[in-house]
Amino acid sequence: MSKANLTHHFLIAAPELPDPRFEQALIYICRHDAHGALGLMVNRPLEQSRVGKLLEDLSIEVTDPQVMEDVALEGGPMYPEVGFVLHTGQPEWASSFAISENVCITTSQDILKRIAAGQGVGHYHLCLGHASWAKDQLERELASGDWLVCPADLNLLFDTPFAERWQIAADKIGVNFDYLSSDIGHA
Repeated sequence: MSKANLTHHFLIAAPELPDPRFEQALIYICRHDAHGALGLMVNRPLEQSRVGKLLEDLSIEVTDPQVMEDVALEGGPMYPEVGFVLHTGQPEWASSFAISENVCITTSQDILKRIAAGQGVGHYHLCLGHASWAKDQLERELASGDWLVCPADLNLLFDTPFAERWQIAADKIGVNFDYLSSDIGHA
């Protein structure tokens, strides 16, 4: 089994993935190491969860009108009450860590206050919950064909419409799901 580090890659849910929670999911891997993996779904907007309202519920004053319209994302089924901010820039906030040269993840309130004011954060997604895998679990799922892997890029991560992300990621690696057999490895 490959021990490749998939940090800063996308996982594209295969059409035959047995877990319905991840149907047509596109997951951005934030951490992948010997202990397991953590990722955020980046193609499932929570249409009824506006970032501005969530910030106001945390008693954070929102002065940027765009933030009132931004939608939060379903980051994954684990701990949906916990918010993760996936953003461009450097890890300058409390509890920030860099995923790649220009993508970070932050869980602290200081970044939420800056987002509310429209300051200091370029692109961002507020993700509620996350997806995680125990040691070697992701490698087993990859070996069984549950996920396809695609290098991450900022355009797909932040600028592509949510409904198109899963298909565009597959197109990026040359996969046409209409022709993909569920009997991978069998002639």
